[in-house]
Amino acid sequence: MLEGKRLRYLIGANGPQLGHAEEVTVVGYDTGPAQFGVSVGYCNLFDEKNTGRLGPYLHNSDTAAQYGEGQIDPRGPGWEKNLRAQFTRRRRQGFQYIELDNPDAYSMLDVLRAVSLAATYRLGVIAKNPLLVEGNPVPYIQNTHGAIVERGAGSPRDMDAVRIKASRPDLPVWFVSFGSGRNWAEAVGRAAVGYKNMWVSYSSKGEYGNSLDINGIR
Repeated sequence: MLEGKRLRYLIGANGPQLGHAEEVTVVGYDTGPAQFGVSVGYCNLFDEKNTGRLGPYLHNSDTAAQYGEGQIDPRGPGWEKNLRAQFTRRRRQGFQYIELDNPDAYSMLDVLRAVSLAATYRLGVIAKNPLLVEGNPVPYIQNTHGAIVERGAGSPRDMDAVRIKASRPDLPVWFVSFGSGRNWAEAVGRAAVGYKNMWVSYSSKGEYGNSLDINGIR
């Protein structure tokens, strides 16, 4: 369902999204599916609302501190509680796919546990920055349905190499950036020419408030 489709990474956009019949739309944590096309529900391996009720917590992630989110200890009861609550809600809303954000704060084994748990809810996972996760990215790619790659998290050449190793040469790869990442996105767009199922987009409205295609790619 995802091959050959551009992605609109709109996790920072407000309100319901219209979507497009031939595109994939990733919506924010509190947003339901887009009206048209394939929708991906944003989910978070962190305590998104920083409730303090999903402990114990770790304190070694700069990202968690920057966004005011709780870095849940994957060995504690809050880990599965957080995931099950999100998966239940996303299935109830009608999603078939989800994104699991902040995997690079955990080991590959922990991330794969989360992917396996999502499968029990009939939810397919889109990999996030797979080359930044500690461990071999091949099993991650083998068990997901596409990959979202942010600035600094890999190049078209790197991502093509890992999807070939995973025997997933046609896996969709979507490069995304915002803010000062416009030049990076344009460079990635040029580098992606000739690779199948790779797209690049840029947000000019804050952190993924909109999605603009970058030229020079298939």
